[in-house]
Amino acid sequence: MEVKTRSESVPAMLPPRLRNTKRSYLSTKLAYNIGRLHGLGLRLYLYRRIGMKIGSNVVIRRGVYLASPNELAVGAGTFIGRASLYCTGGVSIGKNVNISDGVVFITAKHDVNSPKFEAEYEPIVVEDWAWLATNAIILGGVTVGEAAVVAAGAVVTHDIQPYSIVAGNPAKVVGERKRQQFEYVPGNYRPPFL
Repeated sequence: MEVKTRSESVPAMLPPRLRNTKRSYLSTKLAYNIGRLHGLGLRLYLYRRIGMKIGSNVVIRRGVYLASPNELAVGAGTFIGRASLYCTGGVSIGKNVNISDGVVFITAKHDVNSPKFEAEYEPIVVEDWAWLATNAIILGGVTVGEAAVVAAGAVVTHDIQPYSIVAGNPAKVVGERKRQQFEYVPGNYRPPFL
């Protein structure tokens, strides 16, 4: 199996935000409406126009929620179901990743000890061939390694090593995925009425 460096396999990471911006706020509102439109090609075109970086052969299903989508980069062949991606801190998703319905990315939190309840932002990186199953939650500052599997309902608070299978709250390693040359492309899946 060919080994790739992070710079080759994951789209360029956007610098983390110090605060939410007017541009992020506007792109969130636009993305909400774009995400309800019929027609995958039209949605992808409009998402790119508001600043998303999207590779080829990507599927982003109707009903996805994208906060600060201008801080999101998605690699070729990736499938994103009806998930909720809060991208203000920056989200980079690699190639051929499968993100199932109900998955939540959270890149922002508040400092509970701050008298001003200040927001803090940390990026999320998902490397090539990873699978995030239904209702998994990925917190800011986490890297999900190449070909890792996050089980349904898992809450990921720390980095996941490549090819690891994690489950639970907080997510713990429960197995390892077979190291092999993958041939599937999640973005090839085209359910009706995309």
